[in-house]
Amino acid sequence: MDVNIIRKLNKNAGCSMFLSKPYGLELLFILSMFDQQNADNGIDDTFDAIQYHRPRRAAFSSFIGQLHAYHHITKSVSPLKGSKQILRLSEDTLNGLAKALAR
Repeated sequence: MDVNIIRKLNKNAGCSMFLSKPYGLELLFILSMFDQQNADNGIDDTFDAIQYHRPRRAAFSSFIGQLHAYHHITKSVSPLKGSKQILRLSEDTLNGLAKALAR
């Protein structure tokens, strides 16, 4: 990875918002991985997956709320557990990530 990938990510509004937090780049890749795996990841599973610069739980929940409010992530009801909401990157954010990683 080089600085040009970060610059490309910053051109997409959704990806750019992830870069505003110390743990944001890791969160972006975690959500992308969960999407590829079709994982049943809620907010707790996603929080637990962060290894570096982990925020406090309340701050993380607030940031997830902001990402959702700006349509950079989506929430859907889990088919396995009705009280759980699955987090996914929005199409626009996924496209921004794919463009940044394309060679």
